[in-house]
Amino acid sequence: MLLCFVAVISFTAVAFAKEEAKPQSGEKPVLNIWQIDNFEGGKGSRADYLKKTGEAFAESESCYVTVTALTSEAARLNLKEGNVPDVVSYGAGMYGLEKYIEGYAEWCHGGYCFLTLDINSDFSDIGSVNTVVNGGKDNFSSAAALMCGIADAAVEKPTAAYVKLIDGKYKYLLGTQRDIYRLKTRAVSFAVKPVTVYNDLYQNVSVIAQSKYKKTAERFVSYLINSKSGVNKIGMLANGATLYDDEMKQMEGLSYEYKLASPISEGTRGEIQKLIADCNVNVLKNLLK
Repeated sequence: MLLCFVAVISFTAVAFAKEEAKPQSGEKPVLNIWQIDNFEGGKGSRADYLKKTGEAFAESESCYVTVTALTSEAARLNLKEGNVPDVVSYGAGMYGLEKYIEGYAEWCHGGYCFLTLDINSDFSDIGSVNTVVNGGKDNFSSAAALMCGIADAAVEKPTAAYVKLIDGKYKYLLGTQRDIYRLKTRAVSFAVKPVTVYNDLYQNVSVIAQSKYKKTAERFVSYLINSKSGVNKIGMLANGATLYDDEMKQMEGLSYEYKLASPISEGTRGEIQKLIADCNVNVLKNLLK
């Protein structure tokens, strides 16, 4: 019943019941994958990308794959009630997974950047007054603002922040790869300055410890990570891969001074939020080392 709260994306013709323990003789196992969007992607759907990747994976494996898109809250609620997947894809900084997973690995990532419609800008006049921050979803965009020295800048919901840049209310937008695609769709000229002081826009993948099909799940994770050359289809980035020749090229191959790349506990998330609220940048940096 809990899964009624989320959109379910399935690409098999086989009905999957939660109580199924093991496939009967002659039947293929069903690998259940959860996709949690903790932050905005680039374009398209990460759940759809996982669906297509699972489709290709299943061609060489004796299994079926389903992909379910959930919010972080719905995922935590399902886990609490004993509803667990085999594999979970989620953003860094996600809490509530730590006791269910066996390690984690990044399969794609995004990044923060300053954007402006003034293509001649050298970005030297960025400040709290002339910049609006894309508040994001479950990511810590305010940590990026704090480390960039604009902790007092206005924070808006993602689309609202972009619209205020377009309308000329702010010269700069502290946004992400998603805002690059918003501006490309708008067909306006713009300049990009990547933020390298901080990043938490990592899409991770983990095998659930309780998975009935752990070996198959592990093979899927390896297959997903090794398929990095396709993440440009969803406007994302991949370590060690050169995928772009447009504005997104500036976001590739970057190193970050501080980052949050792992799942965390609820207590750690609360600590980070407090440090951001208190503008305690030095302690925050020490925590993220």
